[in-house]
Amino acid sequence: MDLRLEAIINSVDDAIISVDEEQRVVFLNEPAARLFRCERSHAAGQPLAQFPELTDAWRQLNLDGAPLSEAVPRAVRRIQRRRTDADPTPLEAMLSGAVVNGKKIVTAVIRDIFLQQQMEAAVYQARKHQAIGALASGIAHDFNNILTAVISQIDLALHGPDCPVSLRDHLNYAQASARRGAELVHKLQQFSRQTKPKFGPLNLTEVIEQVVFVLRRSIDPRVTIKYVPPAARPWLVRADAGQIMHALVNLGLNARDAMPDGGWLHIQLANLSLAPADARAPRQAGDFVQLTVADTGRGMSPEAMARLFEPYFTTKDVSKGPGLGLSITFSVVAEHGGWMEVESRLGHGTQFHVFLPRTREPAVAPAAPDALVADTRRMEGRERILIVDDEEPVRVVMRAVLAFRGYQIVEAGDGEEALGKYAAASPPFDLVLMDVHLPRLNGRDALQRMREHNPRIKAILLSGGLNDQEHEPPGTMEGARFLQKPFQNQELVRAVREALDAE
Repeated sequence: MDLRLEAIINSVDDAIISVDEEQRVVFLNEPAARLFRCERSHAAGQPLAQFPELTDAWRQLNLDGAPLSEAVPRAVRRIQRRRTDADPTPLEAMLSGAVVNGKKIVTAVIRDIFLQQQMEAAVYQARKHQAIGALASGIAHDFNNILTAVISQIDLALHGPDCPVSLRDHLNYAQASARRGAELVHKLQQFSRQTKPKFGPLNLTEVIEQVVFVLRRSIDPRVTIKYVPPAARPWLVRADAGQIMHALVNLGLNARDAMPDGGWLHIQLANLSLAPADARAPRQAGDFVQLTVADTGRGMSPEAMARLFEPYFTTKDVSKGPGLGLSITFSVVAEHGGWMEVESRLGHGTQFHVFLPRTREPAVAPAAPDALVADTRRMEGRERILIVDDEEPVRVVMRAVLAFRGYQIVEAGDGEEALGKYAAASPPFDLVLMDVHLPRLNGRDALQRMREHNPRIKAILLSGGLNDQEHEPPGTMEGARFLQKPFQNQELVRAVREALDAE
């Protein structure tokens, strides 16, 4: 063979092998010799049977001794390189046939498709996560509608003049439980969708409690999860709660996979100050919150630990995922200005340490209940309001809350009905309260069409399942306010009054 042509063939990544009708090796390039562990200099002209791994591949191609036609139809087949020291390597072979000097020859171009399969699995997982996120958003929207009605009805009962004192404690407890449910739906919704990070002061204890709740309901009960809050109040970190939750769930699921027969999963939190003398890469000097996720699983070899955070690297079966969980966690921690450390030995479990820098930015305190109910008289009004929501219980509650304070209320169940009532209103409505997710015509489009009649329309869009795009509307939505479901009655009244009073 011409030396230049041979050099070109040896430079490609694919393995190229040619075998004649007598099952003798005619040619193989350097990648083929490496893949099938053949001595290339001695292979040409030798019987195929002298090379076990190459013979096994040829057998999988159904070409072991079968009579060859003058031209084998081009075909692509999937085979495996079988080895005893590791899992089988997936291969893709393209076959072609030819006649050279009167001899029938079959050539196979064979490619290692392990990385391709990993990428395909990653794309599949990403699409599945997107579908789960869309499903979770829809479910969250429905749950938030239900919780809006529950919380508001309890609030009406609590503040009603005929509410017996003996029932107030029970109603307060029921309302607090409903609000906890609403908060949990919001946390799960944050976790299940991809959003732009929203950094702010965060107490990791609150996130860990949510993660433990999720893990206890999603992993084998033989895995005991233990979290003991730290004795000292943990420092705040500047972080995105949804991303941190996602990262910690990844660590928890990784620990689960390391304990197929059960074990212990420990989560610990501690404050840590590092002096400049202790700052050796990746460690930094300063104040940090250290989060540790430890398991009693199988542990890892030094070789596995060296590649632990590489995308698509995994020591698990492909059914356990494409090997992106730890690389995503590593990226999230790095984006937050922190780093990760790992301790592990085969048979002795694994400890992941996450370090996040402390922030001295004060946490945003929730509004005190007294502040929400203060100046009730200023929250009253006589304006005309159009309430648009496809959930009748939500409309009933909002009507009761606002009518009690003097507002004149008209209802609509979808976007088309809302357009008709808005166009026919005389005098016109002073404010539109409209859910984003409506049948027939969604709230955003309905508001846009209303704005064609009245560019100065005042509106509040409501939703129990907003995503980033809905939180950041295009220019046509300028002037519209947003109110997330479920809300307290005082929040609704305050939002309505502020929207009406705005210039």
